[in-house]
Amino acid sequence: MSLWLTFVLIFFALTFVLMLWVFIKTRTSKKFSSGDQKYIKSHWSRIVNGDDLKHSVMDADKLLDYALKAKGFEGSLGEKLKLAGPRFSDLNGIWSAHKLRNRIAHEMGDISKGDGERALKSFRRALHDLGAKL
Repeated sequence: MSLWLTFVLIFFALTFVLMLWVFIKTRTSKKFSSGDQKYIKSHWSRIVNGDDLKHSVMDADKLLDYALKAKGFEGSLGEKLKLAGPRFSDLNGIWSAHKLRNRIAHEMGDISKGDGERALKSFRRALHDLGAKL
């Protein structure tokens, strides 16, 4: 009986590991379609060539949201970031950039050039981490 139970447990453990591997592989291997890639690249070019840093940060946040949706993530950008977190090399930087976007959207006032540039760098890195070729 003990040997039988051991085999059953090993079978279920191996099945679970295999299913987990397939799930992770399918979530991480989805590439952008050529249309999505063109859209991301052209919008990123407009963002970095814009004159208004606040507007650029807002647009970069929207572009990251678009990219995550194209990768199959659903919900608000915050929910998408939570789900996609392990894919990013600097998740804290992305959260800081998103929080700066929220501050711009909900408060009056200016942002420093350094804060804006850091946010854009974080958004660029996030898009790169997702597979966008910028």
